[in-house]
Amino acid sequence: MTTIQTLLQDIKAAPRGPQVAAIFDFDGTIIAGYSATAFIREQVRRGDLSPRQLAEIIAAMTSFGLGNLGFSGLMAINAQFMRGIEESTYNEVGAQLYSKQIARLIYPESRALVDAHIARGHTVAIISSATPYQVEPAAADLGIEHVLCSQLEVSEGRFTGNAVKPLCFGQGKVDAAESLAQRTGADLDRSFFYSDSTDDLQLLERVGHPRALNPGGK
Repeated sequence: MTTIQTLLQDIKAAPRGPQVAAIFDFDGTIIAGYSATAFIREQVRRGDLSPRQLAEIIAAMTSFGLGNLGFSGLMAINAQFMRGIEESTYNEVGAQLYSKQIARLIYPESRALVDAHIARGHTVAIISSATPYQVEPAAADLGIEHVLCSQLEVSEGRFTGNAVKPLCFGQGKVDAAESLAQRTGADLDRSFFYSDSTDDLQLLERVGHPRALNPGGK
């Protein structure tokens, strides 16, 4: 695996300016583990999930991990249990969970890479299959301006129980990166993408500088 020193040297050798994007996956890349775990625990604590619903989510996550359920199916199951809850509640939950639990999960190496890209004036972004409530507090803390992730449908301030398509997974991450490039003028052929997972292979193949960071088995 490439050392952090080598990764930092690569950043210093890259051109300055926003035409170079530095894109980070979130779960397993910026943080150790999965932010969804903390959110599910909080949903149980708050009474937003019944024992039966928790069992359904765990079964869905297991099926997804085994490759028997697609990401869209997993999100559909998770989203339905959010129906009727005020979105503002989860903005608050996300901020609280970040300060109390998720902040300490940030890899120091990931923070160093983010800081190095910011110092070069690069367009720094998180593109994640997670929701904004999981990702945005971390992005704010790290000084990352751009967040593109999976969205839950909201109507009149409340979750409808549906996920917004397309989701930010697989080709959806490539589409999000292309959208980022179009908005910011970044050139993906000159850009970096950091990920721990082969789930992100499509975006890793799309950028000029793919980087395996804390690589896992998936």
